Amino acid sequence: MRVAPKVAKDSQCNELKSARIQALLRTRSISSEAWAVYADSKERGNLDLGLAIAKKLAKRAVDRNRLKRAARELARKGSLGKFSELVVRLKQPVGRSTHGRLRNFEYQQLKAQLQGLIS
Repeated sequence: MRVAPKVAKDSQCNELKSARIQALLRTRSISSEAWAVYADSKERGNLDLGLAIAKKLAKRAVDRNRLKRAARELARKGSLGKFSELVVRLKQPVGRSTHGRLRNFEYQQLKAQLQGLIS
């Protein structure tokens, strides 16, 4: 049985630690209908990203993971502007009209809202 070697992430985005996420959540947020963004703009090299997408708001793990991937993609592509530390929190339930499932149209809307907040 072959074991594949671990590949280092080539991303410029690191995950925030729990204590720092809690500290950022106590700061003032930038918010839209569906998202709240808590940011710190210290001058540093890499972006630190924290994601808070509650199971209560996105019931299916597939949907939570899809939203997290979208946020990480925006961070990786460098469209986060001047922020060095960022916590992204989902505020409203997804898929209310589709029995709890996140459909493509709603996903595109949520992604556009998030990009509008952080760019």
